[in-house]
Amino acid sequence: MNIKILKLIGIVSLTVLLSNCNLGLQEEFDFEPEALTENPFENMTALEWIESRSPGIMTNGTYNVNEFDYLLAAIKKAGMENEYNQTVTKERTYLLLNNNAFTGSGDVIQIVTGSAFVPLNQTAEETMNRVDTPVKLEKLKTVLRYHIVTTYILQVPTLFNRDTDYLFQTLISGDDGLIAFKRNVIYQMVINSSTAPLPLTATSEFENVLSHNYQFLNGIGHVIADPVRNKPY
Repeated sequence: MNIKILKLIGIVSLTVLLSNCNLGLQEEFDFEPEALTENPFENMTALEWIESRSPGIMTNGTYNVNEFDYLLAAIKKAGMENEYNQTVTKERTYLLLNNNAFTGSGDVIQIVTGSAFVPLNQTAEETMNRVDTPVKLEKLKTVLRYHIVTTYILQVPTLFNRDTDYLFQTLISGDDGLIAFKRNVIYQMVINSSTAPLPLTATSEFENVLSHNYQFLNGIGHVIADPVRNKPY
């Protein structure tokens, strides 16, 4: 049997098959996406969110670096619960310092107490007891105030133009309280980048935001793993 005959048999078979099919047209339908649009934190203040992320659990004598046990202890030590729990205004951006932002060289504990050393199994509350002078306490308050901005900074549309530095005021008044945000070309949020119009003491420690746009009842939060600054505390 040659190739032409095989082709002819195939064509005839296909024709018979199609002539016996009685399939109706597929009905039209409207696609309804199932994306979740609810905001899970809309009824929580920033403080309540931080409390929910402070389990107090240690592994091998240290906290999970991605949680917020030290931040909660610092807020309580500084007596700044009202700043994180206020509902008078939603025009607030909270830079959420995770545990990693407190426990390394140049991080919050060293900035405030002069030493980065934290013994194994020492709780965040015990560590904050090292803030034992008025000078240290005021320095801790200054650190926290610099990480609260008096504008609601949503990545889009607030940082509308990519690779552009935008200046905002923190709870520290004057030029010393300015902070710069930028959405770079790969859509990362950057704080105090080297191109920001700030003193060299600020731009020397730029910070990429780890996760962003936690929308709270009283503002918005962005997680960072190192403290940022304008001038040295």
